[in-house]
Amino acid sequence: MRKILFFTLFSFTLFSADLKYSDGEQLYFSHGCTNCHGIDGTGLHNYPSLAKRSKWDLKRRLLKYRAGIGSNQQSLMMIPFAKNLSNLEIENLSYFLENLQKRKDEPIYEIEYESWGDGGS
Repeated sequence: MRKILFFTLFSFTLFSADLKYSDGEQLYFSHGCTNCHGIDGTGLHNYPSLAKRSKWDLKRRLLKYRAGIGSNQQSLMMIPFAKNLSNLEIENLSYFLENLQKRKDEPIYEIEYESWGDGGS
């Protein structure tokens, strides 16, 4: 009986984690997070990397942004994005980012480049 109970709880935990990850992933891609933080969460230009950060820190920051609290220009930009997030959405989004796996099958595009010449006039 204990083995069945353990297996059931273990299976439910795995299913719950998969659901949190996929819901967080859907939120990340549908709410425009990729525009500043990149598709792999490593950050673009001056925007911070979010991938593999602690869930606790991500949740704390999102809750502050949702409350309208920001400390600099970049954090103030986050307020409109976080304003309408529910507690469950913040939980799922932070879980996704903490566990974000790099997608091996997607090409990586280098955004930095060297300019040569005068532009081909």
